[in-house]
Amino acid sequence: MGGKLVSVRDSEGVFETIRYMRSQGVRRVPVVDAAGWLVGIIALDDLLELLAEEIGELAKLVTRERGREQEARR
Repeated sequence: MGGKLVSVRDSEGVFETIRYMRSQGVRRVPVVDAAGWLVGIIALDDLLELLAEEIGELAKLVTRERGREQEARR
């Protein structure tokens, strides 16, 4: 194993973490706290699952609001 060790802070957002992982060319990255202690590991698969869930919730919201708008027009 070689190369630079990469990690993200637990205070980083999802978008920033994805951008960092992409720029570093990694699929998994350790997550550390402000003191540098390991608090977990995030994997690209975890982020994809989270984002898929979020998109699903947005789709439900759009569907519900579209229905409300149609009802209000009647």
